[in-house]
Amino acid sequence: MATSLKNELKNALLAEDYGRVATLAQKDKRTFGKLVALAYNKDDLLCWRAIEAMGAAAAAVAPDNRETVRNVVQRILWSAREESGGMGWSAPELLAEIAIAAPRYFPDIPPIIISLHADDEEKVFLKGVLRATGRMGEAGITGIPDCDDVIRMSLRHEDPEVRGLAVWAASRAGVEANDTIRAMTGDDSELRLYEEGELVMTTVGALAREALAAA
Repeated sequence: MATSLKNELKNALLAEDYGRVATLAQKDKRTFGKLVALAYNKDDLLCWRAIEAMGAAAAAVAPDNRETVRNVVQRILWSAREESGGMGWSAPELLAEIAIAAPRYFPDIPPIIISLHADDEEKVFLKGVLRATGRMGEAGITGIPDCDDVIRMSLRHEDPEVRGLAVWAASRAGVEANDTIRAMTGDDSELRLYEEGELVMTTVGALAREALAAA
């Protein structure tokens, strides 16, 4: 019996074989939709690998078929709307991976990511926007309008996960906030991050110390 596309993708993600994901995306554009569907449960390692793999898929397809990836971007944005049933909770992170993978084709994506936060009264996308800005910062995509303000505001948030992500993002996006971050080095509140292919536990204080050491 032939292996289904979804199972092929799951196997590739479990093996961190993003080259295989790229090949599947080139052969079958349904790969993008499957990745979006797998990026739903953020407690699941597979979710984060699906997000990461979105970049590999976009990089492989965009040079020859930009419109296909543009359609994926539009579907992700639609999924972020309330009427889609909440399937878009990973929209900022998915969009960031596309922006990183194909910056030449999608320079409009970074401001769109920030706009998700600006238009989000309940702030359900704030953590995702912080992760997205940190990832884009690692790739050299910085200076996004209003990004610095979002990060600085989040450093003082009551939710420790938001504070930790803000420290992580500030360090990677080159946001100057060392005085605030220095005051956070003793914060032992825990959070979980996706780093180097795995979900790892850390603390706000540890992230603050790492940020200051890297400054």
